[in-house]
Amino acid sequence: MTALPLKTIARTLHSWQQRLAITISIFVIFFATVWCFTISQSAKLHSDELITSVLQSQPNIKLAQLPKYLTANNSIVAVTNGQKQQQINIRPNVWLNWTGTTKAYQLKDNSQFQVKYLILSGKHIILLVTITCLFWLVALLLAWAVGKNIEHKLYHTERKARRLFQSNRNQNNLKHPDLFEVLNVLLEELAIARTEQNRVDKFIRAQTFLDPDLGIGNRVFFENRLEALLNVEEQVEQGFVIGLRIEELEQLLERNKKAANDMLGQFTQILEQSLKRHPSALLARYSDRDFAILLTNVSVKDIELLCKHLLKALLHVRVPPPLDPESLYHMGVASFRSGDQLTQVLLEADMAIRAAQLQGGINWFMYQEQDKVKTVAMGSLQWRTLLERTLMQNGFILYFQSVMQQSPRQVHHQEVLVRLKDNDGKILKASLFMPMAQKCGLIIQIDKQVVLKLFRLFEQDTSSQARYSINLSQEALLNAEFKQWFINELTQQPKQAQRLIVEISEYAIVEYSEDLTLFLQQLDKLHVSILVDQVGQYVLSSGYIKHHPISYLKLHSSIVRNIQSKSENQLFIRSLQGTCADTSVKIFAFGLETEAEWQTLKQLDLAGAQGQYFNLPEAGLSLSNSH
Repeated sequence: MTALPLKTIARTLHSWQQRLAITISIFVIFFATVWCFTISQSAKLHSDELITSVLQSQPNIKLAQLPKYLTANNSIVAVTNGQKQQQINIRPNVWLNWTGTTKAYQLKDNSQFQVKYLILSGKHIILLVTITCLFWLVALLLAWAVGKNIEHKLYHTERKARRLFQSNRNQNNLKHPDLFEVLNVLLEELAIARTEQNRVDKFIRAQTFLDPDLGIGNRVFFENRLEALLNVEEQVEQGFVIGLRIEELEQLLERNKKAANDMLGQFTQILEQSLKRHPSALLARYSDRDFAILLTNVSVKDIELLCKHLLKALLHVRVPPPLDPESLYHMGVASFRSGDQLTQVLLEADMAIRAAQLQGGINWFMYQEQDKVKTVAMGSLQWRTLLERTLMQNGFILYFQSVMQQSPRQVHHQEVLVRLKDNDGKILKASLFMPMAQKCGLIIQIDKQVVLKLFRLFEQDTSSQARYSINLSQEALLNAEFKQWFINELTQQPKQAQRLIVEISEYAIVEYSEDLTLFLQQLDKLHVSILVDQVGQYVLSSGYIKHHPISYLKLHSSIVRNIQSKSENQLFIRSLQGTCADTSVKIFAFGLETEAEWQTLKQLDLAGAQGQYFNLPEAGLSLSNSH
């Protein structure tokens, strides 16, 4: 294959510059010709009109009297006697002047004459030629400078590409490779490297947070999530841990590991299928023989129904010998709320399992002491009534919490948090009422009302350039009508759009990537920044970072909690930073509570963080009150 160095490409560019210059020159010559023809015709017409006017006003005029009437017009140079060819000069004529001659006119005494008129004076011609030459001189200098700059960049790119191409290859194979082949190979390697980076990132997540045999969360993953729920600002009013322990599984693993894994696979499949009615539920393998289920904001009645359903569903598991199908497993339930201790919740779940074992057979147990019963008081109808009334009264309250950047340490933006008052005047957090709003089909209406509230606050604070992030629910992101409305609102208020950051969960952007592509591109064109939050909550591929116009990532609180003592979480962040290395994406942390966590995040060189360590969410009647 013939080598095609960048020097040849540079020469080709110069050739195209020359062709472009010739084309422009031809166009200029054509334009100048048309212009000259136009002004000559205009000057001729003007002279003819002048002479006709003089002859009509002075029908008996003599040839000798003509100069008297034509002197007032600056464009008339001389009058020529048609018969004697005598010229009467009206004003001096410079040799460089561009002149023309009218047709022959006849007076009443039968004498004929012609008038010489000025089309363009010599000084104007010199000025135009000088300006044209200067223009072309500047244009040629600029073209030369641009060409040299492009040539320099091309040479630099060629050297860099060839060094990179030859660095890990046998130079005897291709001593003079075609440049386009070099670039094509490097681009293919870049695509492979990006794919490999995503694969490695997902592998690290999987190795850190997934059980290798069943593909569900492991103990680290489960405890991270539970610990985060017990500590973060968005409090959980009521949650439950369901522990499921398979008896004598160790013996089966020693005798017949394949049969044991098949049975565990059946357990996993049935548990996942049963939990589909609870989208926020988390299933993990806590140990070789223990499964753990985490649920939030559900009632005791729902837990009772779920446990009874699991007892029936798990009857379909094929139990290999020597395990006893009549006492194969036991379930224990522990309740919790934000502020409880992790060890206490896990201990209570273990005690509940042991209590179920004492009852004999396959059974489940949950402590019912008065101080352990934590119920969500309202039913679905009461929730719907409260939410609909709040919507009608435009009663959702906006709270604000600062997201601080590391260097310099100042507010990067404010996150908008949604609250409402219940019938007793108590302020409820979004983590409590949003799942109920989802069940009632009201979550899109709430998102729309919150957006409008924020925009009205923007209108009251037009002088500020502070930025605010707002969460959009998965339902709103997938609703075509809402997306069209949202884009229209932003289009009508471009200044407000520039102050807005839209937060989308990592699960939504991965699960519905194709559905969100156009919407995210539209937001990017309107200068709305995209923030992906809850990063690390699930084990997902990070390929969306290169596929969508992402500006920021926000780590899930389960990654941040006690990160100073969790090397696996630090490894996850390092891997994520590697994925973002050749992008402008900034990584923030959520749920920061201690100085030790903050110091570790600074060592990891994160862009910033959000949490109780800096401040608690604050209500604000105006944006100025939220800072």
